[in-house]
Amino acid sequence: MGLWGWGRGCVGVACHPEYIDETWKHNPLLPQDPYDRATARFWAKFADEKCLIGAFESFGKKENKRRKAIESALESFAFLEEQIKGKKFSAEANRLFGSCNGLDPSLAECYEEVGGMKLVDAEKFPALHQWTHSFIEIPIIKQILPPRDLIVNYLTASLSYMRSLAANKQ
Repeated sequence: MGLWGWGRGCVGVACHPEYIDETWKHNPLLPQDPYDRATARFWAKFADEKCLIGAFESFGKKENKRRKAIESALESFAFLEEQIKGKKFSAEANRLFGSCNGLDPSLAECYEEVGGMKLVDAEKFPALHQWTHSFIEIPIIKQILPPRDLIVNYLTASLSYMRSLAANKQ
């Protein structure tokens, strides 16, 4: 999924924080300390690969494999939840954990809609849910996130494509 800034896309959630930092230098998302910056990159990659891609892999799968892919994604969301539990959202805390905690779960709602699943439940993952909504309220983030309907259309087309590939294999 891409990040949109002035009509240009940036593919892959892990590149979003770096793209934002380099484009809007006055409002960095990542920490300046090299260790903290590497930690933030780790969390962005973890969220991208284990949470969202994990959920995406459930699209078009038969029920048993679909359930396993969703369970794996939920385990990853639970791991993220544990990492941020008890930590108040702030610009500095967000820099330490990486902006993935805002970007990935906000996209999860689109995955839920298209894939017919529930990922980021406010009761099951209250800290993650709160961080998600706090993150997407940051003005620069509001400006660059792609419109919801664009994400839903992209995911719907991807799901249709995956289903057609699966049908052709039979």
